[in-house]
Amino acid sequence: MTALLQVLPHYTMIKFKRKISLFKRKRGNYRRKEVFNYIKNGLRNATTHGLSYLVNDRIYLFERIFWLFSFIVALALIFLLLIAQYQRFIEAPTVVSVDMDYFDWNISFPAITLCPLYKVNIPTYKEVIRKNNSPSDLASEGYLWAIIHTNIQSLEYVKMDVADEVVTVYKPEEYAELSAAVFRSFEFNTIEAMVTKINHPVTITSAMTEMGMCHVLNSNIAVYDQPSYSTLKIVWKSSSPKYVKNNIELSIYDRDFFLEITNYAKVYKVYIHGPDEVITGTTSSFTFDVEGCMSFGLTVWTTRISDELRDMPLRIRKCRFIDEPISERYPIYSYSHCLLECRIMLVNRLCGCVPHFYKTLPHERICHIRELKCVLHYLKDIVTLAPAEAPLELRNTQGLPTSSRDCGCLSTCELDQYHKDREDYMSQDSYVLEIRITSFPKVRVIRDIIFNFYDIFLKTGGVINLCIGCSIISLIECLVIFLKICIYVLK
Repeated sequence: MTALLQVLPHYTMIKFKRKISLFKRKRGNYRRKEVFNYIKNGLRNATTHGLSYLVNDRIYLFERIFWLFSFIVALALIFLLLIAQYQRFIEAPTVVSVDMDYFDWNISFPAITLCPLYKVNIPTYKEVIRKNNSPSDLASEGYLWAIIHTNIQSLEYVKMDVADEVVTVYKPEEYAELSAAVFRSFEFNTIEAMVTKINHPVTITSAMTEMGMCHVLNSNIAVYDQPSYSTLKIVWKSSSPKYVKNNIELSIYDRDFFLEITNYAKVYKVYIHGPDEVITGTTSSFTFDVEGCMSFGLTVWTTRISDELRDMPLRIRKCRFIDEPISERYPIYSYSHCLLECRIMLVNRLCGCVPHFYKTLPHERICHIRELKCVLHYLKDIVTLAPAEAPLELRNTQGLPTSSRDCGCLSTCELDQYHKDREDYMSQDSYVLEIRITSFPKVRVIRDIIFNFYDIFLKTGGVINLCIGCSIISLIECLVIFLKICIYVLK
């Protein structure tokens, strides 16, 4: 009897726990059934097409399966159409249109780069040699002459085997500064800017380019290639002057403006380019080597960007503004600067140094005149940006480009392109170069956007409405049903 009394409370506790478990199970089933009924009522009254058929008990099961399959197909179609629309928005969101309101335009007069065949100012050249107290004047003169006249196109003509007794006279860090010091000066009386009504000031800058030291006229960015900046051993951005747009701007009322350069040199190359561009060894040019007056007429092709596209991110507009640099070498951007940066990096990877006619950064080593043999060996690869002759192991480890496309250079959003329209020659007893814009452009290209957020929003709504007949109110209904279910379950 005593044992029975001891077992009874334990049995009663087990029975009570079973009742509680059964109660919880029934309550859980009731809650799930209640949620399921709520979902059925919500879908039955939803305004989205097709959902009401899925919970309709009055139709056959096969028909409900058919409507479920149709609804899934419609959702898949929505997904495919929206993905295609979004890819089009990312890959080709812009369109090119034309603007013909030329009375309100200003166009930039081109920058002109003059690269003389003989760059030396003889008195300064002799003074530099005298100050260095070279043990062999002839060898020292040849060494300095090679430094001054070395550029991307003259490497095969430059004597790079410097005599051992003068090899330490000039250090590679001094090459660019020496080239600038002995470079011939520009006589200001050789240039005249003539216009029918207004005289425009013309900026003249001595700059280091791929063609060696040259004079650059009417340029906004030539100041960044002055050797006095490139030889500073500090962070480049802190030593760069602020970009200032000071090139000549012309309106249709200044179309008679022309630039005349008299007796600059007997033989020199002329490069015509945009005021925000830099020349390279592959930039088109012509050689002025005849006595007389050479006159060139230019046409201008202008590209601008719309205000709406201007505020878009880079991946949408697919072009860069001048204030979006890609490296510390230059605080500005242009397509030619991007190619130049890619070329410098390629030279540095192939030869382990950078020639002195390029701007160098503090962590980069400048090539000795003897090391330029490596640059000459890979010259074709460097110019074309396709190092086919580089060793295979070097191409694999250094990630060298296979073409200029691998440099990832985007076009400039706003630029002026200049093309030669005519060329005239008149015999006379002086060397005169005359450059003018033959005809003021009456049409310019506008880069504009055809897809924006509003277009994507409207097209998305149209696709969803086409496939499942869903509106904003329908989406809100589905959202309310979902929120109510979450609140009910979390109670």
